[in-house]
Amino acid sequence: MKYTIGADHEFLHVTISGREADEPPSDVCEVIFRESRRLGRNRILIQLDQKTALSPTSQLMLVNRLPQIGFTEADRIALVHRTKEISQANAYINLAAGKRGVMVRNFPTVEDAQAWLRAP
Repeated sequence: MKYTIGADHEFLHVTISGREADEPPSDVCEVIFRESRRLGRNRILIQLDQKTALSPTSQLMLVNRLPQIGFTEADRIALVHRTKEISQANAYINLAAGKRGVMVRNFPTVEDAQAWLRAP
């Protein structure tokens, strides 16, 4: 798996590609958390270029792991997938996160994700 992390005046920007297994990327999430704290950005835009979606079980595991890593209700994580099909296949993360008070959501476009990240 490959990733890049950068920031601007509003967001932490992350791009991730190359995940091929149905395994939550907890190690990358830990790096993202550390960088968000180091750079003072709790609004995180993640653009994903994955060949396969995470299974609902793996999506749930990922949502459950985020608070353990250190993410709180003050953090917002917006996910934008390369294809509509992968985005739809990862939609369970919205339901799982909503039930657990974790602010992570899937969006069809970067513009939609940015609007949600900017909302109070």
